[in-house]
Amino acid sequence: MRKEKKKILGFVGRYIRFRKIVMIGLLLLVISGCGLPGKKPEGWTITQYGNPDGNQLMCYTIEDKNKNLAIIDGGYDVDADALREIIKQHGNHVSAWVVTHPHPDHAGAFNAIMAEPGEIQVDVVYTVEVHHDRYQETAQEYDRFDVYETFLRLTENMENLKYVYEDDEFDLLGLHAKVLHTWDDNTDELDVNLCNNGSMMFVLSGEKEKMLFCADVENEMEGFIMERHMDELNVDYVQTGHHGNWGPTLEFYDCMSPKGVFMDAPNVLIETTDAAYDAHILKDYFEKKGADVYSFSTAPNAITIH
Repeated sequence: MRKEKKKILGFVGRYIRFRKIVMIGLLLLVISGCGLPGKKPEGWTITQYGNPDGNQLMCYTIEDKNKNLAIIDGGYDVDADALREIIKQHGNHVSAWVVTHPHPDHAGAFNAIMAEPGEIQVDVVYTVEVHHDRYQETAQEYDRFDVYETFLRLTENMENLKYVYEDDEFDLLGLHAKVLHTWDDNTDELDVNLCNNGSMMFVLSGEKEKMLFCADVENEMEGFIMERHMDELNVDYVQTGHHGNWGPTLEFYDCMSPKGVFMDAPNVLIETTDAAYDAHILKDYFEKKGADVYSFSTAPNAITIH
């Protein structure tokens, strides 16, 4: 009996020592940076924000491993306070702010914050050069041309404002940004929706993954973009054009097989089968391709690209 007890105690002792060795080994792996099997390298966190009132808008933040902050658009002026809180959490410092086009649901919060920045510091602002007269001639009531005029007034003396054009490249917290489209001569040829179709479409590339931001580009521009940038459209994540409704066609999205898709709208504008909206078709299309579709129903939605 004593021999059996001694044998059991010896086994237990060896098991405990073995566990200690394993745990120490795993700890050393983590400390040394080797990591555990399947552990992903550090990347950039991209977050989509929604609107509590259910409006469609576009607001994204990008955060690197050092907690530096970049913003893409920002939503309406009424979303400015929520955005100020996010900026405050990053020491009131924005490394870069991308304004894809001067519509109220994209540039409204930017205007409100720049009008009263307080302690907020922005290193650089990237945006598109709008053809003022052509936009004014074709602007509809929903365009809110006054928002663009406010944007112009607030940025006219900004030394850190940079206009970007097709094929321009810039750095966004270490991510490589490549511009595929902005306002151009093809935009000028349109009769309506110039501001949407003149918005900035760009690809962000990490070391291994890419995300395409279509902003509010609609189908009128897709032929020109596909002709010149077809090879750059196969991305891992995509923000769909014009909030998922009335944007590029399925032929445009056939160029890619993303694992994550972002629609900047509440479900009432995505799930409806009303003939005036087609986002439900796009959502079903991507889900059948195996992509996760993110909307305001679950916002904020965050991914990490590497």
